[in-house]
Amino acid sequence: MAQRSFIDSVQVLPLAHKVVAGSALVVLALAGFLFFQWASTPTFAVLYNELDDRQLSEVIEGLDSQGVQYQVEAGGTRILVPRSQVATARARLASDGVSAGVSVEGYELLDQSGLSVSDFRQQIDYKRAIEGELSRTLVAMDAITSADILIVVPEEALFAQNQDPTTASVLIDSLRPLTVTEIETITFLVSSAVEGLEPDAVAVAHVDGQVLNAPGNAAGSSTVSNRNLRMVEDFESSLASDVQALLVTMLGPDRSSVIVRADLSFDEQSVETQTFEQDTATPLREQLLNEQLNGSGAPPVGTVGVNGEELPVDGDGAYTYLRDESTTEYGINNTTTLSVTAPGSVKSLSVAVAVDDGSGTGLPAPNPTQIEALVTAALGLNLERGDQIEVSAVAFALAEEPDAATAAAAEEATASPLDQLPSLLGAVAVVLIAAALLFMTRSGKGGKKSAGDAAAIPGGAAPALPPGAPQAAIGGGGQE
Repeated sequence: MAQRSFIDSVQVLPLAHKVVAGSALVVLALAGFLFFQWASTPTFAVLYNELDDRQLSEVIEGLDSQGVQYQVEAGGTRILVPRSQVATARARLASDGVSAGVSVEGYELLDQSGLSVSDFRQQIDYKRAIEGELSRTLVAMDAITSADILIVVPEEALFAQNQDPTTASVLIDSLRPLTVTEIETITFLVSSAVEGLEPDAVAVAHVDGQVLNAPGNAAGSSTVSNRNLRMVEDFESSLASDVQALLVTMLGPDRSSVIVRADLSFDEQSVETQTFEQDTATPLREQLLNEQLNGSGAPPVGTVGVNGEELPVDGDGAYTYLRDESTTEYGINNTTTLSVTAPGSVKSLSVAVAVDDGSGTGLPAPNPTQIEALVTAALGLNLERGDQIEVSAVAFALAEEPDAATAAAAEEATASPLDQLPSLLGAVAVVLIAAALLFMTRSGKGGKKSAGDAAAIPGGAAPALPPGAPQAAIGGGGQE
């Protein structure tokens, strides 16, 4: 009965109302379909990269057999699947024997060597094997999608001073810009895997042409300078955090601000000092010499002449000769001290502390002198070294809480259009349904009112008919 009443209500609607109601239903159905499509679309992630045509066709055939959705990008060299199915799809493709990605051979190259391979071929295969293994190692990192490595090992020179250094170049492709730590990791991994390769001799570049690490750290983003800068920032942040924790304990939260600037020396120094103690002497060696010559007369002696003959010399009379000589060698205590100053020593510190004077909050004002003494002791400041500290009590600006309208406007401004799509579709659907119900209700009331008016017309007020024509009964009573 209700269905019959609904159909009758629809039939009595004017044509314009029927068109509006039908359009609303169509728009509502379309909005629901679009919302369902948007909600059911998965997030895609890279399955394989750097594919050739043959590998791409094999992967697509395997994914089709598994019923997995996929997208092809980068001119047919990259294929993506839903993020939740990446691991499963790779495992199934591997079980089916589908080889995807750039095939890099490592130490398996050495398994193909025969007995008749020359020394030159063995050296080349060994270098290629190391390059392949390093490429696999770098691709295993999350951000790196491909890595090409070239290693140059010069021939061994006769003299070590004439030996050319070993160098390496790395060309990588990544899903995002690499951090300084990741660049350092690449450099040290490659240099540690090759004998005689120093980290400064490894060049790292991106496929977009950006130099990430240049030999000798000549690039603008050198590894050493970035590491030193990060060390300074970490040191300053650690000191400021310690002082801030101390001030929070004394004054409470949001009543202090601390900034620390450090001047660090990254020069490595080695000083050797040797000290001798003069007051202590220990005999190490002693030598005594005693000579005596006793006689009543000396034999004739002489010197050899020009022609070799001996010139006669008369001897002296009786004589006595005595010689005593003593030599003692002492050892003096000495101390040798080798002092090595590691890079990162503190040259000077500058500290700025701002505390709330309590004028805006009504809290008691702190004592800047006391705070300066505590901070100086906590950081070990040395004014003779050039350290500086400044403590000021100032009025802090009170943070104003934004009202609800401002917060809602800010949240709406920062929201993504995709995040607002469900709300917009829901609002459109509600408006269309309300409009359709309003038109249907008004139309139903108009039809009932017309029928009631017709029933209320009295019999005497019936329109005139031609003479002799019968009159229909209206309202249950009429004339024949």
